[in-house]
Parts: sequence; structure tokens; C-alpha cells
Amino acid sequence: MAIQLSCFSSLSRWVCAVSFFLLLAGCGGGGSGNVSPDPGQPPPGPAPATVTVSGKITFDRIPFDSVLGSGLNPNAAVESPARGIVVEAINGTSVVATAITNASGDYSLSVPSNAQLFIRAKAQMLKTGSAPTWNFRVLNNVNGDALYVLDGSTFNSGAANSTRNLRAASGWNGTSYANARAAAPFAILDTIYQAAGLVASVAPTSAFEPLNLFWSPSNRAGTVDPNGNAIICIDQGDIQTTSYVSGQDTDHCNGQILPGIYVLGAFEQGSGPNVSADTDEFDQHVLAHEFGHYIEDKFSRSDSIGGDHFDGAKLDLRLAFGEGWGNAFAGMVLNDPVYRDSFGGMASDFHIDLEQDDTNFGDGGWYSETSVGEILWDLFDATNESGDAITLGFGPIFQALSDGQRTTPALTSIFSFLEALRNAVPGQSAAINQLRNGEQISGTDEFGSGETNNGGDASTLPIYQPVLLNGGQQRVCVRGTNGEVNKLGNRKFFRLDLANPALVSISVVSAVDPGTPGSTAAEDPDIYVHRQGQIIAFGLNTGASETITQTSFPAGTYIIEVLDFELTTGDPPRCMTVNVQGA
Repeated sequence: MAIQLSCFSSLSRWVCAVSFFLLLAGCGGGGSGNVSPDPGQPPPGPAPATVTVSGKITFDRIPFDSVLGSGLNPNAAVESPARGIVVEAINGTSVVATAITNASGDYSLSVPSNAQLFIRAKAQMLKTGSAPTWNFRVLNNVNGDALYVLDGSTFNSGAANSTRNLRAASGWNGTSYANARAAAPFAILDTIYQAAGLVASVAPTSAFEPLNLFWSPSNRAGTVDPNGNAIICIDQGDIQTTSYVSGQDTDHCNGQILPGIYVLGAFEQGSGPNVSADTDEFDQHVLAHEFGHYIEDKFSRSDSIGGDHFDGAKLDLRLAFGEGWGNAFAGMVLNDPVYRDSFGGMASDFHIDLEQDDTNFGDGGWYSETSVGEILWDLFDATNESGDAITLGFGPIFQALSDGQRTTPALTSIFSFLEALRNAVPGQSAAINQLRNGEQISGTDEFGSGETNNGGDASTLPIYQPVLLNGGQQRVCVRGTNGEVNKLGNRKFFRLDLANPALVSISVVSAVDPGTPGSTAAEDPDIYVHRQGQIIAFGLNTGASETITQTSFPAGTYIIEVLDFELTTGDPPRCMTVNVQGA
């Protein structure tokens, strides 16, 4: 195997990609030497104008070790079909034929006879024309976002049909990655093939928005600046974690963070103690989890604020749902509730079984991604243990996501999802509520009305405090008891219902709450106003007060979110007054 730089034209520009040039023995293809005709047979006729070149595209999938915690087993790679990917026959720099592999990795191309060609397999899943449609690509973010390709050796197409197979090898030599890791981009795509297929099985007319997945052996976690702050420099491989990014932003090196899924690939420990070795290209649950965020974003709605999270943490209700959904969706895609994420290069793994009520990650609640994941998995799966009397499959779950969850006036959470699901399958409401109750969740509607589980902090309830126009000041405190930024208690939510349009002003002022022992005044209050997933107004100035003035609000329901930007873990309660006025 040798490595070469391949260039191809895409959208009127030349794109160069590192391709892996496979020298294949016994692949067929015919020769062009002089052959005397058999004197007992009639002379051969003229060569056909075209011949068929067919074959199979495969990649090496590295599986997890059978022992939980032992990571991936690179010495047990399984040759697997590269399904739904683009295959081209190329003459020089010209593409003369294109095909898409089938579910067995097979392709067939009609090409000119007696032409010098090579076969290229692209790390691209493409389906156009009849629905479902999609375009998913794996790009190298440290090489100009070049598309990964796999190239075969040059051959003469001859005058007869021939077979050309390509196999993307793992690059593992028994002890380390000694060769190009050609299999990785195709392994990533194959997980997406399964995930998109699950959605298409219940929504066959879906038009998936284009999605790029960025992977490189240089993509690593743990890079920090001298002050210990995480650095994100996409072009250098500093991506911090495998993640889905919905919008465009600028990184710490003035590079562009483009929308897509970024995938860790660093097998070896980098320079410095904080640069970790972690590969995710073969971690199918991790990849499907991130594609689940894409599904939320494109087919449903996600209000998640993102950020640091881990099983057992008490999270903001939006984040808890988003991460629990990702874990459960991965299980649904792979029909496997045991979520595994390798690390330490690939020598170890974190794992959690959504089929088990794992008390190692807390007692459960609406703020727990573990509880959310277990509920969603039990709604889907066919195994009905004690407390699980329901099997819905994926159809009703996707219906709830793309309907009620997308349009809820509340913030997206387990409450809004379960309300959407009860509306989708009303005959299953009792069984749905049984699962909810089993995770110590009791809220009865999309706003979590009547919830009694406060997560150990009485101030977290009610989840949404009612607020009226011209109703006077309301005191509120936020807390860093469970962590900061995106944890339970960091933010407070107010529900404003307007029967008629109004000009609304909102003021938040730092003030100690005499009724909250040990409280201090908030240092830097901020305000966000939400309406069905859109932030329609905000106040983010620095200082001890924040104001949104004279904003036109149509009739409807609004969620007003308040926080202290300076809140940190362990801080005493930070308090403020909230006043909503309007005419």
C-alpha cells in the first residue's frame, strides 16, 4: 500500500484529498497482450464500446472487546461492506462512470473498453432523486477539509467484463498503527448509514440536509493554554471532543468552526500532559449519539445549551434531554442498549447499559441524562422488564420529536417530549407515565407542572414560575451547588402568557434576598426570552442590572430565562429581582 495525493473537481474547484492507493493482486481486469485466435474457432469480433467493471468496496471495522472496559480489539478487525457510498471510474483526471454501492458494498460501472482506468471509492454517502435523499461526507479538517478517498491501481478495462475490489485497511500491524488508517472514514460513514436508515424507515420521504463529518488522526482532546483553558483550533486538530456543531463560529486560532460532526482520532498521547489519546471512528454509539443531535436539530428542535456533562450530574433540563436522547438514539440505531466509548487510544472504554436502572449515576430525575436515556430506550425496545409495559419502536418516537417536541411553547425537555408522545399515542399514556414515574419524574405536562423532585434543592421548583405583566417584582436566586453554566439551579425560568400582543419591558436587578440565608446579590444578570425555540430578545450587558425595553411581543407563551453570568461552582445563592411590564 502506498499513499498518494488525489485531486478531483467539485463544484468548479479542485479539491485534493489524501487517498490510499491499494495494490490489489488477482483483481481481474483483463490484459492487452497479443493473443492468437484458436484456429478451430471463428475470429473474434470487434471489441465492444463499453464493458462492465464491478466489484465490492469494504473496510476493516475494529470491534469492541467482549469484556466491558477493555476498549477496542484492533487484532480482530472484521471486513465490512462500505454501504451507500460513491464509486467512480477515473481515466486520468476525468470521471467516466459513477455508481453507489448497495447494502452489500457491491457496485457496477459501465466504462469504455480498452481504457486506462482506476476505481475510486469516496468517503461520501450520496442519494439524490427519489426520497429519502442525503449527502454525508467525511473530510480531513487538518488538510483543507479534503474529502477522503480510496484509490485502486490503474488497469486496462480490456474487451471483457472484469472485477475490481477495494478494501480500506485499518492500518494496524498487530501492535500499533503503522500504516495509513484508510478504514476510519468509511467506518464513520457506515454508522451514519445505519442511523439515517433508521430515520428513513419511519419517514421515507425525508430530505436530510447535507452533513460533513470532520475526522483526522490529529483530532485530539485536552489541549489547553497556559491558564488551563481549553483551546479549540480546528485546522490543527484541537477539537476537544467528538461533537455536533449546528452553526458557524470562529475558533481560538481565527479559523472557522463549520457546521458538522467533529470526530476524535488521536491514537497516541500528544505532547504535554493535557493532550489525551482518544479515537472515536469505531465507537459506533458515540457517532450515532452525535448524529442524534443532528436529527434533533434538523427534524425536531433542540434548546440545549450544550457544554460539559456526565452521567450522574444534575443538568439543566434542556441539556439533560439532549444528551439522554443522543444516548438512547444510539442504542436504537444499533439495537444495543450498552453504550460504549473507547479512550486511552482505544485500550479502555466507558460504558453504560440503558436497559439497567443504574443507581451509580444518581437516583434519577428530570435533570438526569441517564434517566432520560433509560426512558427513551424502554419506550423503543421489545424487552419489557418490571415497570416497562410498552414497546413503541421508532415510529411514534420520531413522530413526537418532529411534531409536538418541535412546536412546544416550553423549553425542550423530557416533559415536553413525553407530552408530545402521549398526544401521538394516547392509548399508551398510562404505560408512558409508568416509565416516567420509575425515574422519579412526576410532572404532568410539557411544563412539568406538579413536579415534586427538586433534586435536593427546593428552589428548583416550580420549574417555570408564572409571571404577569405589571405584576410587580419577583425575587429569584440562582445557585452553583451542582456546578456551573449548565447545571441544575444555574438558571431560572419564568412563564409569560400573553392573550394579546403587547409592548414588553423586562428588568432584572441584583438584590440580596432576605428570605434566602447566605445569599448575595448577583454580579452580572443576563436575560434570554424564548418563543418556541427561538431567542426573540436578550440582554447581555455587564453590570448589576439588565433591561430589555419596549419589545413587541405577539400573543403567545414566552419563557424568560435569567442567570448570573459570573456564577461559579460552590457560590452562595446569587439573587436578583425580576419585573415584567407591558402595555
